[in-house]
Amino acid sequence: MASLAKAISKNLFDSILPTFGNQRASVPAWDNGQKMFICNEYESGNGNRYYRGIRFCDRIVIVEKVGLYHNWTYIDSIEIYAFNGKKLELIQKRDYDKVHRNEEFIRAESERMVKDYLAGILKSQRTSVPTAEIEIQAKSLIGKCYKSFLDADFNTRLTQILPAIEQK
Repeated sequence: MASLAKAISKNLFDSILPTFGNQRASVPAWDNGQKMFICNEYESGNGNRYYRGIRFCDRIVIVEKVGLYHNWTYIDSIEIYAFNGKKLELIQKRDYDKVHRNEEFIRAESERMVKDYLAGILKSQRTSVPTAEIEIQAKSLIGKCYKSFLDADFNTRLTQILPAIEQK
């Protein structure tokens, strides 16, 4: 029993945090400070670093494309996806040029994007809903995406979400 536990933990932890010179397993890393998974990190020929940050709840996924240029962190784009029952569908996207990444800006933009999406869908269905109610729903959805993955009550369909995230 002890040798099995030792083999599992050694292989598992060595793949997550390998010794210098060995390659790490390609697994999205949870950044609790930013409340998002970090994946697809790479360095360009110019020495700039890029990564995708992913937050999600049971209804939407927020993807940030971030660039680290010298001493500055920029937001390159924000994409919002919704579940259609089988896969993720892009519902909103905004590209930015030389906009410094700021957590409040990302949250406000995400709320605005979800609000615009909901308002557009309701208008196309000729349904009238007060703007305040749409704003409350958008704020609630975005708030759920900022829940910590490390919380004991984090309840999502992670097994369905991660494969969809990895294919993007």
